[in-house]
Amino acid sequence: MADFMLLIFNVINNEERIRMNLNRRQLRDMSDPFSLTEETFKGIYRLSRQLTRDLMTDLSPFLQDNERVLGIPKHLKILATLNFLAQGSYQKAVGQDFFCPMSQKSVSRCVEEVTGALVEHFPHFVHFPSTAAEKTQEKQLFMTVPHGFPGIIGAVDCTHVAIISPPVEDPQYPAIVFLNRKGYYSINVQIICNARLKILAINARFPGSVHDAGIWTTSIVKNLLHTSYENGDSSSWLIGDAGYPLEPWLMTPVSGHNLTEPERRYNVAHKSIRNVIERLNGVLKTRFRCLSKHRVLHYNPAKCAKLIYACAILHNMCIHNGEIDIDIDHSK
Repeated sequence: MADFMLLIFNVINNEERIRMNLNRRQLRDMSDPFSLTEETFKGIYRLSRQLTRDLMTDLSPFLQDNERVLGIPKHLKILATLNFLAQGSYQKAVGQDFFCPMSQKSVSRCVEEVTGALVEHFPHFVHFPSTAAEKTQEKQLFMTVPHGFPGIIGAVDCTHVAIISPPVEDPQYPAIVFLNRKGYYSINVQIICNARLKILAINARFPGSVHDAGIWTTSIVKNLLHTSYENGDSSSWLIGDAGYPLEPWLMTPVSGHNLTEPERRYNVAHKSIRNVIERLNGVLKTRFRCLSKHRVLHYNPAKCAKLIYACAILHNMCIHNGEIDIDIDHSK
């Protein structure tokens, strides 16, 4: 009798699971987020409808085909990922969204696949100027910034992205090194941007306890600028705050209280120009709230870094497409 009841229970449970999967598939097939207004669509996915369509065209060849009847179409994998990156909420909430109904586990797989494809196949969207022509273009852009002065090709700073604590005894990612000076676990992300808030370089390999200057010391960009300087380019600089060392290719503020008038004017101009990197960090974390301190990433550090890189690529796609401003009120 017990075996018979167990059999009945399994049959009912299996039928219920099939019914739920069919309902999800039906909802996915019937829902058309592109029928939303542009404002509502960007509030959910952060990209415009046209840019999202372009992304689907470019990215789909690198996503797995669906072999199962109840498999998730490629375009919904991308929408689910954009939703998660944009809202920064728990995956269950994203999975229950009307326009992309799927299980939390399915969303997790989508996020991993789509961000992996972005990072692997579209890294060229984050490019540091290396030729004379590219540097000249960036210098001209910075001359349009209030108090701009010649020679600036980028602004550098670090920003913390909150993550869950890795296992305390993890041999590769021990928790203690990710605890930052503000008391939460994070990755300290070095970003360099231009005057139009385009990301020129990004490094998400360092835990939260590492100081900004320490990350800069081993930076590939620093080595590039050093080599360029030795080859005769002595008129291209990055601009950074007082946490960075003064170098022939890196301008920092003049410290002290008894400043001369030229030094004071320099600091005013320096602060004005460096404001672009602070704006970039604000725009990036508003556009992709998964990077906000209040939306802790629940992944290991390596996967978190991949999410961060994917957000940088998508951000630059927006900049390239002229989608710079973020409607903060609507995106909440």
